[in-house]
Amino acid sequence: MKRKDEILLTALKMFNETNTQAVTTNHIAKAMGISPGNLHYHYKNREEIIQLLYIQMKSKLELPISELPLSITELIEHQKTILTVTWEYRFFQRELLFLLSRDAILEETYVKDNIAHRARIILVIKNLIQNKELEVPYDNAIEYIADSILLTIQFWNPYMLTLGQGLSRESLEQGIQRTNILLRPFLTTQALKTLASLEA
Repeated sequence: MKRKDEILLTALKMFNETNTQAVTTNHIAKAMGISPGNLHYHYKNREEIIQLLYIQMKSKLELPISELPLSITELIEHQKTILTVTWEYRFFQRELLFLLSRDAILEETYVKDNIAHRARIILVIKNLIQNKELEVPYDNAIEYIADSILLTIQFWNPYMLTLGQGLSRESLEQGIQRTNILLRPFLTTQALKTLASLEA
């Protein structure tokens, strides 16, 4: 493994275990058994490391438009990826607003990506409608559903913490299941049968 990749992997592990404020570049270097100068040869500061971890996470989560789910079955499969990646980079959602407030570059990038993400969720909903897996009576309801799904996915981690509950892979899975509950009132009979078989 290249030293640059090893630094990112070590930082990710440490950020997940504590938080980004508690982990300095000196801490990362010490954990790796290298000098701070060696680390700074590859990355100028902690913010750059966080930015690159965000890019890693995004690349694992983002689907090309041509590969967006067309059915409930495909959506459930993609949710498995979302669960795995969100847990792997759990520090990011846990500290989302704080991280954006600390780094203008990250904030600008994230806002742009998030607007695109919202548009992709809307496309997925429209795909499901077109394939007769969803019935949404009003066009403006599509955006309401998309916003509710996005809110749930992005802020489930902080919400769990405000309830005094620790974060776990299982608690993240509960958050993803909530998005299915949001869709359930709009599922067609065919889609409900499919979902029941997948959840069995």
